[in-house]
Amino acid sequence: MSGYNVRYKIKFKRPDVTLSVEDSFTLLDFMALFACLLLGLFFAVFLWIFAVSLLFKLFTRHEYVFNSDTYKLTQYIRVFGYLRIRRRIIPFDDIDKFLFSNFESGQALVERGLINKEWFTLEIVLTDKRRIRVVRLDTDEIEQVHELYTELKNLMNDWFHFEVEYEELKDD
Repeated sequence: MSGYNVRYKIKFKRPDVTLSVEDSFTLLDFMALFACLLLGLFFAVFLWIFAVSLLFKLFTRHEYVFNSDTYKLTQYIRVFGYLRIRRRIIPFDDIDKFLFSNFESGQALVERGLINKEWFTLEIVLTDKRRIRVVRLDTDEIEQVHELYTELKNLMNDWFHFEVEYEELKDD
């Protein structure tokens, strides 16, 4: 197991269903942050900007508010739990489906070179074929992504179409 879990909350309070998903981070993110903070004394501008972006990744949560009165999805970015920034508003008519897939799988660089890595994603696919990634996790966390998918499907099956699609990975 890789050591991190999907952290999400689903609140259902009429007329809204709010899905809040935290970005997952690894030990590598913490090591990069620590190195950037130390090396930032020497290479101030570039590395401090990079460190701030890593801090935002570590302490950022994405919120999706599905309003059943206005039939609109509002996506927010919540930074440090206090600052809430509205990213976009999407009418329900512009949402084609929720897709649970492994389409982002492929080559990944590890210490031994390139290997095939399988990633499972839950995405919102819009009618113009743009995709909004809700969560992407490793094979070890497939149960958690599937649990999130089924909870959303049970809550919002009347409003949206839900699909599961997998493609087979080719071994080189």
